[in-house]
Amino acid sequence: MPLPPRDFDAIGPKEGQRFPDVRLSDQTGALVDLHEQRAGRPALVVFYRSAEW
Repeated sequence: MPLPPRDFDAIGPKEGQRFPDVRLSDQTGALVDLHEQRAGRPALVVFYRSAEW
């Protein structure tokens, strides 16, 4: 059974909108604050789904 169509424009922040405050672990387990690390510079945030479950 196919999935219903999804309105991707309604998901996540809009282009140019401030990204929510995010603190995530890096590859070593240390917490990284997105806004602190980029110090006001533009950023591209990419999320991907791991192949490992």
